[in-house]
Amino acid sequence: MNMYILARRFSIITLFAAIFAITFSAVVVHKGGGGAQSHFGASYTCLERNGNFCAPAVQ
Repeated sequence: MNMYILARRFSIITLFAAIFAITFSAVVVHKGGGGAQSHFGASYTCLERNGNFCAPAVQ
């Protein structure tokens, strides 16, 4: 009987974690794009907003 309770609790926690992950990723995608970005210590600025990538900032 204790295993059923643990399985149910684990299922509920996993469901909440999945809902949080989906909503968090949707917020990140919605708020992302544009501005300075850092990738492995390199500073990138999105010069072309309609493109699929960011070009390195010219200094």
